[in-house]
Amino acid sequence: MKATRRLFLQAGAALAAAGTTPHQVQAENKPHVWQNGHSPWPMCLDTATLAIDLPLEKKVDAVVGSSFDAIEPWDRELTAFEQAGGSLKDLGKSIRDRGLFVPSVIGLWGSLGNTKEDFESRLEEQHTRLRMIRDIGSEHVQIIPDLQKRETFTKDVGAWCYRRISEIALNDYGLKTGIIFLNAVPQLKTLSDAVDVGMMSGWPDAKVIPDTYHNFHGGTEPNALRMLNPNAIAIFQFADSPAGLERQDTWCDPQRVLPGDGVLPLVKQLKILYEIGYTGCVSLELYNPIYRKREPQEFLTEAHTKTLAVIKQAVPST
Repeated sequence: MKATRRLFLQAGAALAAAGTTPHQVQAENKPHVWQNGHSPWPMCLDTATLAIDLPLEKKVDAVVGSSFDAIEPWDRELTAFEQAGGSLKDLGKSIRDRGLFVPSVIGLWGSLGNTKEDFESRLEEQHTRLRMIRDIGSEHVQIIPDLQKRETFTKDVGAWCYRRISEIALNDYGLKTGIIFLNAVPQLKTLSDAVDVGMMSGWPDAKVIPDTYHNFHGGTEPNALRMLNPNAIAIFQFADSPAGLERQDTWCDPQRVLPGDGVLPLVKQLKILYEIGYTGCVSLELYNPIYRKREPQEFLTEAHTKTLAVIKQAVPST
């Protein structure tokens, strides 16, 4: 063990002397396999970016007609699709057959309960969501606190809930889980809060879901991303914040703007993801009512162009 540790430290020292870190070596050798060789990450679209009343199958059509690689739907859209007579298994197959995939679904609302009793009381609805999320072919599901009781959320109970729901998601549905954090949840507003919950849970495959917008408004500094194992990131949510909007402790998601149209250090954050070796999705997540009113195809063309432009600034050209 000591010899192995000594060799690791010697290798690190040699790289440092050359002005290179182990992560940078990994990053420099990483192929850009997405977006015609321009991106090391698949580009995903959170479907709530589009009009809320647009049916899920129409959103799929719009994303297929764009240049995005993946789609991230919401549980309420899955429910509406089934209630209208649709088969989620068939829709999932259609998504894959048309060249897209589903990395994540939002989400299991209230699965990070305030009490163990709260958690148990909502298990039936979580099973329903998990079954739908499995049927559409998702890899991950997002684990969310009870937003109606966000002021009394605690990490210790949240950690217990996270382990329990992760066991159910994996053992019964084959799904991986990721913990969100939100600037308006006092004990779950930063990346470090989400990491705490994952570590306290003891779940062996605990993952978090960084979000550039919540990073800023919750007070997470970009360099915090350097401390993450890339395999502990379920998906990376991506948006910009407009100039003049100071950090908020309340909901401000409708003010999200397209990448590059705001003031966030998006390029810096993507550079860090590249250096640590993250290869999962970068998911564009905009809940701005102005964007939702636009014609979907025309809007997605602009959204894709601006998102890819930021990605190109963050990674070496090939």
